[in-house]
Amino acid sequence: MRSAVRRRVWVVLAALLVAGVVAGCAGLPDSSRVSDGRRLDEPFNDPYRVTAQLPVAGASPEQIARGFIRAGEDQAETHATAKAYLTEPSVGRWRWSARDTIIYNRASDLHVRLTGGSSVEVSVAPVGVLGTDGRYRDTEPGTVIRTTFGLTRVAGQWRLDLPEEGFGVWLEATAFDNLYVAAPVHYVTPSGRELIPDTRWFPRGPRLATSLARAQLEPVPPHLAGAVTSGFPNATRLAVDSVPIESGHARVDLTSSAFSAGLEDRRAMWAQLSATLTRANVSSISISVEGTALDLAGVGTTLSTPQEVGYGFTPAPIFDSALIRSGKTFKRIDPTFIADDANAQARRGAQSLKPDDPSEPPGEWNQLTLSRDGNQVAAVGGDFKELSIWPAHEKVVRLTGSWTNLIRPAYDRSQYLWVAGRAGGSARIWTLNTASLVPQPKPVPVAVPWLGAREIVALTLSGDGSRALIITRDPKTSADQLHVAGVVRAANGQPAALAEPLRQAQPLRQMRDVVWLGSESFAVLGRLTDRGDVIPWIGHVGGGLDGLRLRIGQSDPSKERLDKVPGGARTITTAGSQRGLICLTDDNRVMAKAGLSWRQIAEGTDLLLPGR
Repeated sequence: MRSAVRRRVWVVLAALLVAGVVAGCAGLPDSSRVSDGRRLDEPFNDPYRVTAQLPVAGASPEQIARGFIRAGEDQAETHATAKAYLTEPSVGRWRWSARDTIIYNRASDLHVRLTGGSSVEVSVAPVGVLGTDGRYRDTEPGTVIRTTFGLTRVAGQWRLDLPEEGFGVWLEATAFDNLYVAAPVHYVTPSGRELIPDTRWFPRGPRLATSLARAQLEPVPPHLAGAVTSGFPNATRLAVDSVPIESGHARVDLTSSAFSAGLEDRRAMWAQLSATLTRANVSSISISVEGTALDLAGVGTTLSTPQEVGYGFTPAPIFDSALIRSGKTFKRIDPTFIADDANAQARRGAQSLKPDDPSEPPGEWNQLTLSRDGNQVAAVGGDFKELSIWPAHEKVVRLTGSWTNLIRPAYDRSQYLWVAGRAGGSARIWTLNTASLVPQPKPVPVAVPWLGAREIVALTLSGDGSRALIITRDPKTSADQLHVAGVVRAANGQPAALAEPLRQAQPLRQMRDVVWLGSESFAVLGRLTDRGDVIPWIGHVGGGLDGLRLRIGQSDPSKERLDKVPGGARTITTAGSQRGLICLTDDNRVMAKAGLSWRQIAEGTDLLLPGR
């Protein structure tokens, strides 16, 4: 009987539940229009809202200090919640937008301790810093930042007195990624119609497009000065401090200075804004000047892509063939073929040499590099004082000079050979126009005044030829630095100087080699600590190194790092982007990236890919 009652009760409850669900769904449509979702590559720029907690009555000084740090995540325009933790005089000393933002990985990296009855010390082990210019830089392991807050009772509750020099914002890494987005601002090459990106970080939210447009109107940054240009006249600003977006279309209204731009500069303006605002989910733009539409002949008043005005990007090349030197012989392999085992690699065999390939290089030459068109090989002599160029089907050219300590040279896409070494007691860089070797080209110095007493370890040129990555070393301390610097060229294309450098990969030491992976990324060989292994690191210009900062969805950023290369990597190159990374080891093995690890694909003393 009880069983029967229980069954009836469950039946009634089930009926009521079904009825409730049906009633709850009564207001829902039984059909809907199919619409496109977010693209896989579409940036997510919706604002991440943090509801910061106001100070709790009776909170201890330590709790007040932690609460204030955490409240920095609240990006509301008034920042009223964070200010509630401060004494009245300290509100003006909280310079949340005028000081660098400190990023740390976890809450456990933040420490708070009472230092007497009237102050509290806060310290953090940062992983990176976002400068007020929007550029991110990694910090060295072991770095600790400390500051002291004064304590004052206000209406019986503890409040913080900020230091006289002011205080900024400290963010956990996941909060940083939620609040900021990396976005490239674009410039153009002086002699062509190529767009050059320069990545910075901007707050997410409805004003992202406005922030990007303002950044685009700023002067070319120092590390690209003279290497790229902008179509916008210098005094151009937004006529209204807002870029409204409707259905993916952005309307940009500029001040009257924009009218002074010539036809080609106007094309550049359209191309730059179109490329830059894409990061704010903009699919088309229109430009006006003080409310008057800026028409562009052949385009009209709306632009969807830079290609519509003849501008574009330099794609990263992909190579399916590489030259390998073993002693005095060359052979070719497919660097993209990564076999499951050595036997499979052996069965694959070597590719046939091409008609323009060198056959038997002199054994005393080393530090080989291949021109972008694959028709020349350049090398350094065993005494590091002589340079040779082996053109296809022509006589070898040998060059000597006052230089010493030559490193591996590098070709740019205009067939200029970059040579670095020492002369006159200091590091120097020269270029040779190897488009024609008759008469014999002469080395032309490249002005690099910022080198000072530093030595050059390695250099490489971007695919578009506008920037160089250079590893330098202090001869006294052996401290290494990696820089990106714009290539300033004469009217005829001859490299004349390198712009002021922008430092990258700040935590690394004992760096050996570097290679561009694309227009905004690179791979570099280096150590994170003095006792650490030399491993390949993936870096992003203006975005830091992978495997250091905790990202959303990660539990341990170190698990995202590439493994150590068996045999010890001495050079690094790529057959195409990050996936095509290849290292040559100290024991003459050619190791290709396979996931986070490495597999041997060949043996040799030199590995040559075009431009490397």
